[in-house]
Amino acid sequence: MEHNLYIAALSVVVAIIYSFVALDFARRSNRKTKSSRQLWLFSASITLGIGLWGMHFVAMMSVFLSLTSHHYLPDLLLCMLLSIGGANVAFYFAKRNLLVSAMIMGTSIIGLHYFGMMAIFPASAIHYDPVVYSLAASFAYLFSGLALYRYFKSDRPSFLSHFISSLLMAAAIAGLHYIAVKAMMMKSQHLFFMSQDPSMGSLAIIATAIVAVATLFISLLYMVGKWSDQQLKLKSALLKESNQQNHSLIELNPDGVYIINKDRKLTVVNHSLEKLTGYASEELIGRPYTFLLAHADPDQLESLFQRTLGGESLQAETRILKKDGSVFDVEMTNIPYCVDNEIRGIVGTLKDLTVVQKIRESEKLAVVGEMAAGVAHEIRNPLTTLKGFTQTMMNAPSSPEMKTYLTIMLDEIESINLITNEFIVLAKPHMTITKAIDVVPLIKQVTKHLNSRANLNNIMIHSKFLIESGRINGEENQIRKMLVNLLINAIESMPEGGNVTLTATTGDHRNLLLYIKDEGVGMSSAELQQLGRPFYTTKENGKGLGLMVSQKIIKNHHGSLRFKSTPGEGTTAEISLPALEEKIKEDDTPLIS
Repeated sequence: MEHNLYIAALSVVVAIIYSFVALDFARRSNRKTKSSRQLWLFSASITLGIGLWGMHFVAMMSVFLSLTSHHYLPDLLLCMLLSIGGANVAFYFAKRNLLVSAMIMGTSIIGLHYFGMMAIFPASAIHYDPVVYSLAASFAYLFSGLALYRYFKSDRPSFLSHFISSLLMAAAIAGLHYIAVKAMMMKSQHLFFMSQDPSMGSLAIIATAIVAVATLFISLLYMVGKWSDQQLKLKSALLKESNQQNHSLIELNPDGVYIINKDRKLTVVNHSLEKLTGYASEELIGRPYTFLLAHADPDQLESLFQRTLGGESLQAETRILKKDGSVFDVEMTNIPYCVDNEIRGIVGTLKDLTVVQKIRESEKLAVVGEMAAGVAHEIRNPLTTLKGFTQTMMNAPSSPEMKTYLTIMLDEIESINLITNEFIVLAKPHMTITKAIDVVPLIKQVTKHLNSRANLNNIMIHSKFLIESGRINGEENQIRKMLVNLLINAIESMPEGGNVTLTATTGDHRNLLLYIKDEGVGMSSAELQQLGRPFYTTKENGKGLGLMVSQKIIKNHHGSLRFKSTPGEGTTAEISLPALEEKIKEDDTPLIS
């Protein structure tokens, strides 16, 4: 018996179209969300299952068989469900084990044909040529396996690869059917003549209508898939842009940025935080965030942590411990971060307050300077008058008791004058006459001058010179004032007596280094941070100006002043000043400092 070639061609078209769309849907089943994966896997199974069934249904029309009898339809629908189930299992294994997937797909194609024929003819009447049927089965396994391998070996197959895979799958479906029908006709040709139904009318028109409706249905599904792809691409683009924005906010942020999980461990740090703390990201990630915080109250930290996890955004000033052991102030901001409306951890920033503190100090110094200028101007003139009259009275005949009082008055006036001079140093830049001076003899003069005061307090001043000379470019009176202030601070820090050691040596880059070490009460790290601030003093009767004056003198000479202290063990002041080379011409050029 001959086939109707038009209807046979339509059956192949059905196989190609449904295979193309089913493979496309199967590729989408690797989406991230479980619901999306299940939806697209089910869509692919439905599409290919209906395609297998539809191809078989239309192909049987090509041999002029009537399939409209009521007792055939339930069996045919059962065949369609079996083909859908087989396609579902085959696509499920496509990304896991292609060989298993190919075996299941080939078996589904063979099974559909076999049970489809049993739904039409009595099982006892169906006979196949074994050789030809084996060839048909080989077609089903080989070409379905090639189609799945070619399509799923790439995450993003091209349109050409997609189309070729569809042709291979259609070859497996149509090849199995027509070769198996040939094997059946060779042994059971009488069945085909028995099943002819002249009342069917124009089978070509019916087959065309079936293909048209099926194609419309599958086209709608395909358009839905493409729309889904466009939406996914749009979401991916927005997600990529959002990720890039987040990356920029974190990595390009000048402040230190970190993320803490609920276990209080750092999970993300940016480059600014690495620079800020001195630690590499590998040294920070996975460690508790608290190890960076210096001298923090554990209970207070836990309270802040829990409040942030509770949804509050908090800001506080704290202190950070760098890798080199130094400590500095930062402004810490913590905000909760959420995923799917659930708080998963904390995003925080650390802002270095060094610059801010310098600005604050500058503002304070500006206020002190304005005040100092006014005080110095208002006090110095009457002070000069008082001193002049007191000296005149000293020269006039008077009783010894009066001379004692006048001497005390002159000493107090001189003390006020010294304070006024300190105000003047702080008030504004002044003309400094610098020249090459040797600090070594200057140190000897200052220590000799202060020895009597030290001895009264049971204190010994020791000088150690690891250099023959310490030549710098500076103003002698200011350097003397700086040394006196620092040595007096050391003496006053030892109410029970002790030793003050002044060491002169050289450091890196030919700097002159002076160390003034006492055995006093020492200072805490919090007190060290306050040193040099206007009117800050640890002494009961201190003015809080001597150290400020010393710092400004050292700064005017392009040097630096640092303190190291341990409570109960004393304090060491380290002064660094630029040293002169041995053969240098004295420079008497006035400088503004």
